[in-house]
Amino acid sequence: MGARALLIIDIQNDFLPPKGSLAVQNGDTIIEPVIKLLQDHDWDCVAMTKDWHRPDHISFAKNHELPDFTAFTYDSPVTGSTEKQAATLWPVHCVQNTWGSEVAERLLAQFSKLEVPHTIVNKGYLSDREYYSGFNDIWNDHHTELDAFFKKNNVTEIYVVGLAFDFCVKNTAISAADLGYHVTIFKNYTKAIVNDHKSTDSLIQELTQKKVYVQDSI
Repeated sequence: MGARALLIIDIQNDFLPPKGSLAVQNGDTIIEPVIKLLQDHDWDCVAMTKDWHRPDHISFAKNHELPDFTAFTYDSPVTGSTEKQAATLWPVHCVQNTWGSEVAERLLAQFSKLEVPHTIVNKGYLSDREYYSGFNDIWNDHHTELDAFFKKNNVTEIYVVGLAFDFCVKNTAISAADLGYHVTIFKNYTKAIVNDHKSTDSLIQELTQKKVYVQDSI
């Protein structure tokens, strides 16, 4: 029987109100529930992802001299590729070694006490490409060490929580399903940037089509 992993996505200061530069509405309300998930359930291993950008990252609107949240088109950085992707340019966030890039203090303290295998995986540290998935960039060209960590620990089931439901949680879960894991998102332990009912219903439908299960809680 395979191992069960909890995967915590980007619960970092810049994604948390009231002071985060790209705060997800009510994102701070999931911190204590996620801590309880760590305390009250027997996970075989736990991984946490962090956005970890250099100041010159391509996703920052400032670096294009454009307003935050401007629609933009990325050209693939892969040599020989002519692929393009529609995107959004973001406020400067999660710059390496800044307060905004740090994991919420209470959560990190609990994570550090874990006696099962656990790791923090940085993403977004290559400046020429956007990352939403904890496994890879948007071009599926550069890959993090997250898959190797799960395979080393014989993981077959991944349970995903964190921020934001409609971006990094969604894309990480889809990547995991594509890699062959059985993937479930705990919806009550996430918050979305766009959180109206129609958008949420559409997102859940998309995830279901991608073989990602969504349930309210454990």
